[in-house]
Amino acid sequence: MAPLGAEQLEPALEVIEAAQQLWSLDDIPEMLAVLARQLTDWLAASACLVSLVDEERGSVRGRAGHARPPLRWPRNSTEQPLAERPRAAAVLTTAEPYALVGGVGGAEPLEAARLHGHGFRSLLMLALRVEGRSHALIEVFDRRARTFSEAEVRLAQALAGEAGEAVARARMQERLEDAYFATLGTLAAALEAKDAYTNDHANQIAELAGAVCEQLGIAPEKARIIRLAALLHDIGKIGIPERILHKPGALTADELEVMREHPDIGARILEPVPFFAELVPLVRASHERFDGGGYPLGTSAETIPLGSRVIAVCDAFHAMTEDRVYRPAMPVEAAISEIERCAGTQFDPECVQALLEVVRSQGWPRVTRDRVVRLARE
Repeated sequence: MAPLGAEQLEPALEVIEAAQQLWSLDDIPEMLAVLARQLTDWLAASACLVSLVDEERGSVRGRAGHARPPLRWPRNSTEQPLAERPRAAAVLTTAEPYALVGGVGGAEPLEAARLHGHGFRSLLMLALRVEGRSHALIEVFDRRARTFSEAEVRLAQALAGEAGEAVARARMQERLEDAYFATLGTLAAALEAKDAYTNDHANQIAELAGAVCEQLGIAPEKARIIRLAALLHDIGKIGIPERILHKPGALTADELEVMREHPDIGARILEPVPFFAELVPLVRASHERFDGGGYPLGTSAETIPLGSRVIAVCDAFHAMTEDRVYRPAMPVEAAISEIERCAGTQFDPECVQALLEVVRSQGWPRVTRDRVVRLARE
């Protein structure tokens, strides 16, 4: 392959910059949407469509598109059998690009008819390869009867190659995330075996914390971390002796001191797992008080992570409205009054207000563990 000339250096640098943008993303659909826009803009084309390959069904379906106004891609793309698109199938099989200009030059009649049916006159097709397999079909369209130069094709291939590597990295991250969620399930099961009440308590709090996050306007990704931390905030109770954990009456001062170690124990359980790094400070601070009277660190107000402040008020509300071995559940209205009374001392006033708005508008949610884990992954 001949080296790039001086006149091709600037486009090459633009491709490098575009590749860096792709590598900065973690969401695969977003990557494909950005790629479609990049190719449309860089090649000064009319539109670009990225279609995912379904090997089992032998088809492709549009996943991300970009078009210059007034053109628009429909939101819902139909499935296209590759048997009806032999040229596209060949591109995906060989990874060799294919260009069609004005429906001439020995073009495939089916591709030419499809091109003209959409109002285009030129087409460049590329394969997006991920881990050695064709993951998607890239189609760049133009209303003009134009050719794509050798340099344009080479650089478009280079960008598609970078996109494939970025998608592969994101897929690996997804696999790691699945493994970490399996770890989470194991931890939750271990806690359930230790204390069935504690596990159900965590499920309820995770659901309630998610609703409070939404009420507070917390970004979805941050809310997801808070839900996970709520689910595991009492995991450190695994390290608490059962004679203390299951004691039917009030704890002695020494027993209370042991019980107060569980947030730090939980944080140390989660610390070795990289995926749980953002959960660690939330779990450790989940029993701090807004006025500084909590444990294990005695931090106060905004020095307590917001997620921990959310978990603390949800934890207390649930504890008051559920039966315990040493007392019956408190009526919901009485629990609301107590939460309100403790705003500004035990709890963050803004989190209190959000919790009360959720409870009064939605009622008291009760869900299964499977639903909480699903919500945490959204």
